[in-house]
Amino acid sequence: MFPVFLWWLLLAAIGFSTWPLVFGVFRWLPDRGLACARPLGLLLLGFLWWWGGSMGWLPVSPGGALAAWGVVAAMGLWLADRGGESPWEWLRAHRSLVAFYEVLFALSFAGWAAFRAYNPEITYTEKPMELAFLNAVVRADRFPPHDPWLSGFAISYYYFGYVLLGFLTELSGLPTRLTFNLGVAAWFAMTVTAAAGLTLNLWRLYRPGQPRTALVVALLGAFWVGLAGNAEALLDLAHACGWIRDPKFWEWLDIPELNTPPPQRPWPACWPPADRPWAWWRASRVIRDYTPDGQHQEVIDEFPQFSFLLGDLHPHVLALPFALTAAALALAAFRIASAAPASRSLRDQLAENGPWWGALPVVLGGLAFLNTWDFPIYTGLLWAAWGLGAWSADRPPQAWIREGMALGLGVLIPGFLLYLPFYLGFRSQAGGLLPNLYNGTRLPQFLVMFGLHLAGLLLWVGHQAFRRAREGTLGWTRWGGRVLVGALALGAAPVLGLVILYRLALTLGIALPGSPVSLSALEPWVVGRLIDGTVEIGGRALPASGPWVPMVLAGIGAGAVGLWGKGRGGVESFVGLLIVFGAALAWAVEFVFLRDFFGTRMNTVFKFYFQTWVLWSVALAWGMGVLWEEARAARPALAFGFAGMIAWAALYPALMIPIKADFFARPPTLDGYAYLGEWAPDDLAAIEWLNQTVQGTPVILEAPGWRGISFQPEFGRFAAHTGLPTVLGWAGHEHQWRGSYAPIAAREPDLEVLWLSTDLERTLALLEKYEIAYVIVGRTERQNFPPQALRKFEQLLEPVFRQGKTVIYRRRVG
Repeated sequence: MFPVFLWWLLLAAIGFSTWPLVFGVFRWLPDRGLACARPLGLLLLGFLWWWGGSMGWLPVSPGGALAAWGVVAAMGLWLADRGGESPWEWLRAHRSLVAFYEVLFALSFAGWAAFRAYNPEITYTEKPMELAFLNAVVRADRFPPHDPWLSGFAISYYYFGYVLLGFLTELSGLPTRLTFNLGVAAWFAMTVTAAAGLTLNLWRLYRPGQPRTALVVALLGAFWVGLAGNAEALLDLAHACGWIRDPKFWEWLDIPELNTPPPQRPWPACWPPADRPWAWWRASRVIRDYTPDGQHQEVIDEFPQFSFLLGDLHPHVLALPFALTAAALALAAFRIASAAPASRSLRDQLAENGPWWGALPVVLGGLAFLNTWDFPIYTGLLWAAWGLGAWSADRPPQAWIREGMALGLGVLIPGFLLYLPFYLGFRSQAGGLLPNLYNGTRLPQFLVMFGLHLAGLLLWVGHQAFRRAREGTLGWTRWGGRVLVGALALGAAPVLGLVILYRLALTLGIALPGSPVSLSALEPWVVGRLIDGTVEIGGRALPASGPWVPMVLAGIGAGAVGLWGKGRGGVESFVGLLIVFGAALAWAVEFVFLRDFFGTRMNTVFKFYFQTWVLWSVALAWGMGVLWEEARAARPALAFGFAGMIAWAALYPALMIPIKADFFARPPTLDGYAYLGEWAPDDLAAIEWLNQTVQGTPVILEAPGWRGISFQPEFGRFAAHTGLPTVLGWAGHEHQWRGSYAPIAAREPDLEVLWLSTDLERTLALLEKYEIAYVIVGRTERQNFPPQALRKFEQLLEPVFRQGKTVIYRRRVG
């Protein structure tokens, strides 16, 4: 299809035109950053377009986008002519690698676009919100864009991903009803390509002379990051088909929807389960928490394949290829720090690696704007990579500590100033850290989420320890002792400390933050954090977590750290750092969570597990390659084990893609608005009229998602599909974004008058107060509000569009 080809061509042009800059930034990596050319190039162009639009220097239009592109491309050409290795000659000398990345990107992009064409609806979950932001960016005349669901306000959210998507939309000239789905496919392709590139770079630094093996390992990296699922799919299949009939097993596993006795249906009639059309959803909710009184408490444990299957363009998805780019920058930091001689001054290092230093605040500062959760994670990874590289190269501590401080200041201060317009208008719901008193993660559920990763990573860590012990560079007993001490000191001891803290607070009558009920009511849950078994709540025996998950995470982290050493600055140390960081993120949610609108650890688990998946997936792919190369005698067993792991992980997309695509039964289209033609054709015609006729950002009035409503696509639908600001969209989401319900609550009495009252004078006064230019009365309005209240608009306003039962009224001004 032409839109797919156009976007492929546009992204290829962005990557090619910014290649000299990318080449300079990543000159320490074997592929010179080629796999990250599209995401880094898009980030640089989008940043300049956003900055110019925020300052009033560039129009928020296709012309402004082209001007930003021209500036960045000129910078790249200037850098390419400064001498040294030519980026163009390098491309010619590495044609096979260029072809590999281009084929991988093209197949990923085209394939996921084809999948989206069979389920293109921009509805349900948070797609309406994301569409609203994208349309607001495209309709805006400067940044920050207006909030389409709260007229008179700017967006208070990390919206940079929608700016980047809007940048591509403006340049392509395609409507957002197409570019939303093209964006899902493009971000999927950029993610798997960047993951392949990071893994390939790790392998080539480890074994430079094996180009074919490097490509296989790169494909494994792309698979584990972007395509693999967790272990839930096989369990889902076993439950649906009754392969494990014992109901006690499913009760013990305690995954929602799978904790009931399995039905008795033979294969293949048992799949897909007729009572669960959203069977693909279950894999993102395998971790189960409880409220103190034993009720289910939602926890999100998404992974990239689920997120791309869902098709939401949420910030954690929009940030993913740029997070992988940041990980590649961290690998470059490790290389620079481990290679620089002790005598080289910081000034010399800045001069030698200027493009890399210059990219750090743009990329890492951009992560805060893309998905704020990712900023501390990847900034921390960068610092740790630099310190590890310098330490493992046995450089003087004063040198790398001084450089680390300069690195921190060089990221934090410029990264904040470069994105200052965003911070000036940003309001957050975050309220600091709270202790996780009573909800630990059960080991069986954690293994459903990460068991495939852990199996491969534990095998690689154990193999490395055994090999070094055999070489005489590592004491096997000493290393094993470190693992055991780490598991006890960082796994069991913090859990014990939590229990002691609880007991002390209970004895002294001290209130602990984060406790939703009295401390005494939490006792069985808190004790259950330390002692595995069950918790008796209201006559029900519910599973306790025990200390096993933090112990496993602390153990594997200690095992990876135990492999580090001075004079051993090889790339395996950086892979160990990925393992340690992934383990630390998963470990942290056992003890603390970020206080937010929900008051639980739901979002902290979500955001941290997502990055654990990414970091561990890269490490796993590389580790599988190492095991295959080094443990030659065990290759038959490895082949069997690896095949089983890959097949199990591939089962999720194999089973769930057809379900999500409705078994490819409908005619394919990338038009995200097409579903409205069946659900509400008159509303669709009104949306199209608004998009074709109305310029600027006049305020509209439609059925509000008031009284805390969220996740109901019929409310705020006109604002979402046009980008025009409405008086109120999803009130629940606005509350989350702004950290306060006050601005929403102030409007709700006025909205009651507008939609429920027949008072003409008060209605007219409120239309003027909110500067409402258009009032829409369509399907949702007629279903939710009394006819006599709707008839007043015929008396007060001028109808400018009428089709079926949908009418658009315009307020007469002057």
